[in-house]
Amino acid sequence: METKGAGRFKVVFLLAWLIFLVGCAGHAHQHRDEPLPPPAYADSETAQAMNEGNRHFKEGWWTGAEKKYRIAIQAFPSLAEAHFNIGLALHRQAHFAEARSHFMRAVQLNPRNAVYRNAPSFRRHGEVTSETEPEGDSDGHSH
Repeated sequence: METKGAGRFKVVFLLAWLIFLVGCAGHAHQHRDEPLPPPAYADSETAQAMNEGNRHFKEGWWTGAEKKYRIAIQAFPSLAEAHFNIGLALHRQAHFAEARSHFMRAVQLNPRNAVYRNAPSFRRHGEVTSETEPEGDSDGHSH
């Protein structure tokens, strides 16, 4: 026979375990390397390039995704989501220095976006702050 204390302990333990599981499941989406969709304010050319890049990314075609994200950045250079997404694609191709540069640019453009900081690929590049300037090419353009 169980004592009242042992029964209460089991109930408390089960409730704590359930809260833990629900809490972890509710945050799983924030800790994954998934490209972001284009924001609602993106023009149609940029949105199309981002959506095609995201499709390529999900299919595992990193170079195809990178090309589409470059088109999006060309059309809308200040789109943080495009910089973040190309950072993911470059990271998958082991182009770590350029990936870090794009991650840094994404943070500069949208410093309060927690999705960036929680993505595993982003976190592997060390602390990237909004105060850090990305390296530019000889014409002063960020990559």
